Amino acid sequence: MNVLLFTTLFPNNIQHRHGVFIENRMKELVKRYPDVKVKVVAPVPYFPSWLPVNDYKKYSNVTFQEQRCGVDVLHPQYWVIPKVGMNITPYFLYHTSVKALTQVIESGFIPDIIDAHYFYPDGVVAQWLGEKFNIPVMVTARGSDINYIPQNNIAAKRIQRTLMQAQSTAAVSQALKKSMQSIAPQAKPPNVLRNGVDLTVFKPDVPFSQQSLVIEPHEKLVLSVGNLIELKGHHLVIEAVALLENTKLAIVGDGEMRKELEALVITLGLNEKVFFIGNIQQQALIEFYANADLLVLASSREGMPNVLLESLACGTPVVATKVGGCEEVVTDPIAGQLIEQRTVANIASAIKDVLNRNTPCVEVREFAKQFSWDETSRLQYELFKQTIANYRGEITAHG
Repeated sequence: MNVLLFTTLFPNNIQHRHGVFIENRMKELVKRYPDVKVKVVAPVPYFPSWLPVNDYKKYSNVTFQEQRCGVDVLHPQYWVIPKVGMNITPYFLYHTSVKALTQVIESGFIPDIIDAHYFYPDGVVAQWLGEKFNIPVMVTARGSDINYIPQNNIAAKRIQRTLMQAQSTAAVSQALKKSMQSIAPQAKPPNVLRNGVDLTVFKPDVPFSQQSLVIEPHEKLVLSVGNLIELKGHHLVIEAVALLENTKLAIVGDGEMRKELEALVITLGLNEKVFFIGNIQQQALIEFYANADLLVLASSREGMPNVLLESLACGTPVVATKVGGCEEVVTDPIAGQLIEQRTVANIASAIKDVLNRNTPCVEVREFAKQFSWDETSRLQYELFKQTIANYRGEITAHG
């Protein structure tokens, strides 16, 4: 089975955790089903570095071709026009992706299926590619592509059309599946392929090498992981920690709100309690998961948050807002606690409650075992086979 994985959310040589959940799903599938052969087309934005808007300069350092986990990955560049480009970006992405897919096919790799991730623009363009090259397409929704982007009317219509036309679709949570069905009620029901966690990688009892972060025996370490943007709620976690005694906070990630968050820490006098770690490699992140007392995810929206699964696998309970797939993860007090209302007071109260429970690490770890990749990989493999068979049957039926 030849699979062409298509997405703009995929790690590269300068963004090691960008879309790593998609790479992980691919890696786990191939590990369990060696007959699956994969090539990846993961386009990256291009924007002239000499123009004033330069957030995309970093992408000029992404290598065009690399190998990751033994799989060939192409990173063709596509034009992006910031702020005004949402409606035309799919055309630029399609143009460069046609060339890349042609290159893949000419190399002798004939895809049986396109496995696309994120509905806009990726899923929309994947469906166009499928129609051009006569390849069935499966598109997986990830979260904001369904819960946020359809606020744009043109994007909403394209997403709805893709939901109707793709040979199969998937969601990473039941909540996201319901949202997809509300956009296109007449489409085939999406399948649920939830994210998993590698229990051999994310595990407890990992030594802590962060010498600069000193936690006294009477103190608790709270962890907040994610891009430093408003929807992740780091500002609320900072304010919540200000209400708690003997509690320190480590924030892992980077983004546009960093200076604002640092200023908030200074204003609240939390310089000795809040630490900005920045972006770090996976092994360092595992150290934080395994040595923290609690993870807090204060997002305003989510798909199926990997940070919850990773933290639980390391034996660390969580506090999370009741959004997206969080409710499907935190189903027992052993795992932690959900927050109904996203407020500072509620976050502080939940942190205090979960820390006071002092749930043994081994119990949290045992709870996390239900989120291994085994079932997701099995369902994905069967869905690929069925999608390919159905498509070939349709082609035969139409002569």
